[in-house]
Amino acid sequence: MSRVAEMLNPNLFTPRPRAPSYPEGVPADVCDLFEKIALEVAACGFDRYSARALAHRIRWHEQIDRGNREFIFNNNWSPALARWFIARHPHLSDFFELRKSPNE
Repeated sequence: MSRVAEMLNPNLFTPRPRAPSYPEGVPADVCDLFEKIALEVAACGFDRYSARALAHRIRWHEQIDRGNREFIFNNNWSPALARWFIARHPHLSDFFELRKSPNE
């Protein structure tokens, strides 16, 4: 590549940080909040916890604390979020009980 081309497009070959891959169909802000709360629960000393309980906590936060009556948390997201969380935090691999998914 010529020097001029490098100056015009310096990021052409520079690796960009990858965005975290989120479970399909789950909004990124829900994933981030799920992760934040799960890490808080783990920091409180819990070895295991319920992904559904975190889902209800997120619903409460959005609908009651923030007054967002339009917020929806699909119950089907909980297993995907639990698997996503464990993939991101392998040291907490036993934090959620995982059952065999129909997709597995």
